[in-house]
Amino acid sequence: MDTATLVACEPDAFEKPADLTADVLAGGLEVDGPGLVTDVSGWQALVGPGRTVDDLDWWLVADLDHDHPVRIRFDGITFPATVFVDGEVAAQIESMFLPQSVAVTAGPHRVVIRFGSLTRWLARRRPRGRWRSSLVAAQGLRWARTTLLGRAPVYAGSPPPVGLWKPVTIERDATVDGLRVEVDVSRATVTSTGRCVDVTGAEVDGRRVSAQLTDPSGNVVATGSTIGADGGRFSLSLTVAEPQLWWPNGYGPQPLYRMTLTLGDTAVIRTVAFRTLGADRAGGGFRVVVNDTRIFCRGAVWTAVDGVGTHADTDLVRARLATLADAGATMVRLPGGLLYEGSAFWEACAHLGLLVWQDAMVATFDPPADLDATTRLELETVLAQVGGNPSMAVVSGGSETVQQPVMLGLPASERSLPLIETVLSAAAIDAGIPYVESSPSAPADTDDFPLRADTGISHWFGVGGYRRPIHDVVTSGVRFAAEALAFAIPPSPAAVERHFGSALVAGHDPVWKAGVPRDRGSSWDFEDVRDVYVEEVFGVDPAAVRGRDPERYLQLGRIAVGEAMSRCFTQWRNDPACGGALVLAASDLAPGAGWGLIDVDGEAKLPLAMVARTWASVALFVRDGGLDGVLVDAVNDGPSPLVGQITLYAARDGGAMVASGTRAVSIPARGSISLRDSEITGVFRDLSDAYRFGPRTADAVEAVLTVGSEVRAREVLCVRPGAPTTSADPPTASAYPVAGGWELEITASVALRWVEIDCKDFVPGDNVFHLVPGRPYRVALRSDDADRTPRGRLTTPDHPAPITIEVRT
Repeated sequence: MDTATLVACEPDAFEKPADLTADVLAGGLEVDGPGLVTDVSGWQALVGPGRTVDDLDWWLVADLDHDHPVRIRFDGITFPATVFVDGEVAAQIESMFLPQSVAVTAGPHRVVIRFGSLTRWLARRRPRGRWRSSLVAAQGLRWARTTLLGRAPVYAGSPPPVGLWKPVTIERDATVDGLRVEVDVSRATVTSTGRCVDVTGAEVDGRRVSAQLTDPSGNVVATGSTIGADGGRFSLSLTVAEPQLWWPNGYGPQPLYRMTLTLGDTAVIRTVAFRTLGADRAGGGFRVVVNDTRIFCRGAVWTAVDGVGTHADTDLVRARLATLADAGATMVRLPGGLLYEGSAFWEACAHLGLLVWQDAMVATFDPPADLDATTRLELETVLAQVGGNPSMAVVSGGSETVQQPVMLGLPASERSLPLIETVLSAAAIDAGIPYVESSPSAPADTDDFPLRADTGISHWFGVGGYRRPIHDVVTSGVRFAAEALAFAIPPSPAAVERHFGSALVAGHDPVWKAGVPRDRGSSWDFEDVRDVYVEEVFGVDPAAVRGRDPERYLQLGRIAVGEAMSRCFTQWRNDPACGGALVLAASDLAPGAGWGLIDVDGEAKLPLAMVARTWASVALFVRDGGLDGVLVDAVNDGPSPLVGQITLYAARDGGAMVASGTRAVSIPARGSISLRDSEITGVFRDLSDAYRFGPRTADAVEAVLTVGSEVRAREVLCVRPGAPTTSADPPTASAYPVAGGWELEITASVALRWVEIDCKDFVPGDNVFHLVPGRPYRVALRSDDADRTPRGRLTTPDHPAPITIEVRT
């Protein structure tokens, strides 16, 4: 099936493959391998203006010829679809999330797939749900086992997926069906179970199944074999002496084992690891527990690399996940209503130490009971495919499946859902994965609403979507936010220029607005949300700034979003009752100011650099403690204690140092400590400006954690409420060559906030930070090119002009 022909037609214009005459096929498009309709050059012309791929029928015709029987495995065919072999129906697709196999005999065959018009399928009247989904207008989608990508306004940016959205393979020999891999840490075993089948899918006995396990260094540590019997069934366990434990990112290493299962000429390879998994639900909260350690989950709601995410390059998937992991993320969530991810995603998560929260593909609808068995089979299939992968951490019964009817005012008696209450929970329990009924949801066996942040799982947008002040995070008592902090985040100035020409389009141009998320039916969008926080952080009228200086308007927006996120994660990271929070979302589906921390091209947006300091495995938090002074919290997620010192500096604009001191500290492994400024300096100086007896004591306070000679973390609190008002010497930025690269030294005579380094082809070790007056700050500059010299500038909203980087020797 290397080449094929794609034919488009009006719905039901052709009933069977025989209707596709030679003349019809001659007018089709040549297809180079399996994929989506929208992967084929020329598809837009066939659809025409004002319509989508869902409005047409699409016929894919391919000829194959084998000298022996084969089984064609379709890992993903979009719904609705029918597979024909030599004109006869071979399979009806009930769900795009279930694989399908078709056996064919030796010789030539014509395989035809009809991807029916989803628009026509939805036109048929079906029973209504007890409530309406707020995501889409077509309520009949509750009956369709398909994705909402390209179909719900909030998931716009790419066309709906129609076609072969996952790989197609030809199986020529006996293989393993129903493979399930389980890792038991207490017994140090890896157990594989399944059935031996031939190319027709029939169970066969007497086949030898062999297994081999290699350790993280590639050494073979266990082997074994068995014979399939009693319907081809087999069970094979391998034991490992002293297995190494896998840890989430920042909490320890990620040693991975490789299991190879062989049946004849067929080899199945799985990445597995040893770790224990559980959930701490004490007091109505939720916290993931790995290896008996409570994990603070931070990260983002995953969005597919190419919008649809169907045939994304493995390197692109890993690069996107690596961007989050490098920023300190420990978890990503696959939300209901989108897609189950493929092996490249799960492999990358295991390598990077990213836990995965997996929703069932259910979102906001009242799912028909007729589809309960299909939906459970989808989830069971995914859990089997990732069995043994250490990243799988939580299973949820879908996105907003409980919240939607609650928000519409339905009483409990009218919103019971056996699908998520018992059907899907049984699948998760069988796989040994912690389960929650929905994202969000209240704790089990309570009458709490899922709208509460201080109990159970929440989607918390007090800061963000609902435009509450940033301080709202302090009083909300978030326990675990599976979604949070949604803003329209502008991409970099270079990305704005690349996709839109200039910043002049921001805030009003229809092309720009097409990339800005909007809740269906709302009179506002998430750019309006962002402007609320621009006004709160900077005390300016965003519309007035946009009218005079659109570049500055977008930059203030980037910083305001990063500031809001940083303050929220500072609160959550220092709250023992909070188990984590995930930003909505990981990346954009279209060019522009989407929800993503990463833009559509894969470039990290500015807020990710800011929030990275609050996600770091070793982090310092410097907070205004009011009458308690300035609070310094040090967190260490790592497996070893940190023995070092915390030094505190406080200075006024002009560079006068008003307080300093150093205190020896020992931060326990996977623990934290908290200090007041007076416990570090040994004196009281009212550094938080809470008592206000006379002039403000300090304009900025810096805390630095060092272990030996290495600076492990640094953070600055600007006590002064706004930009400097006094004239001062201009800031300086000097780049010096050092062993292994370059270092940038930055000095300012006044406290500066949100200093951004823009140095082409160099990656700064820290970015978008504050400066203490008179305190030089040295930042490492990394480049892949050892011969390159730093060239660039620094910008800050507190200084009227960019600061040029000067190269020193």
